[in-house]
Amino acid sequence: MHTDPFITFGVQHIITLIIAFSAFIFIPFAIKDKSDAFHHTAGISIAVLIFVHEVTNALNAFTFGLPWQEAVPLHLCDMSAISIALYFIYKTKILFNCAFFWGIGGATMAMLTPDIDYQFPHAEFVPFFYGHALVLLGVFFAVICLKERPFFSDVNKVVVISLVLAGVIYLANILLGEGANFWYLMDKPEANTIMNFFPEPPYHLLVTTPVAISVFYLIYLPYVISDALKKS
Repeated sequence: MHTDPFITFGVQHIITLIIAFSAFIFIPFAIKDKSDAFHHTAGISIAVLIFVHEVTNALNAFTFGLPWQEAVPLHLCDMSAISIALYFIYKTKILFNCAFFWGIGGATMAMLTPDIDYQFPHAEFVPFFYGHALVLLGVFFAVICLKERPFFSDVNKVVVISLVLAGVIYLANILLGEGANFWYLMDKPEANTIMNFFPEPPYHLLVTTPVAISVFYLIYLPYVISDALKKS
């Protein structure tokens, strides 16, 4: 099958972003006034879709000839997907908090600057955007339909959890050997992403770490403004 190289913010990329962003924003607003029972069923349905995608994504690592380590769900977007899926099942707030900041920060950036080589109809294209859109659909569904929201203390907790996990993931990358580059701790993505402007590894971590933490607080900023306006 003939496939052209992926062009960041090319026509196909922009159309895909419009479709994806419209879907995960429109769908929650369309069903936000439904019953609690409907919302529960919808949440479980999203969780099932996420788990199915995670399994097929692991199998695709072998189908697409990727390093076997890619079958292990340790990428940040995998962890945010699993977090929001488990939240819909157990309703544990910390799972929502992690998915909220990891998902909005990580999945959005992944969709804006995808780490893929070819555009549609290459077999990697749809699973990549579908998987990341599912994460954001889950997060926005929880916010809009289930009325979940983070608080400032939650940002701090997610920052601490992320830093601790980064150390664990770094060790996992070493143990899993060449080909493991979860959270892009060992190397920068091969595709054209914002990390191209960062220093070469391992010094890129000196930039990615404070940038990631700053993004978490920027994501929370609308709540700061909203809460301040409500008090005024």
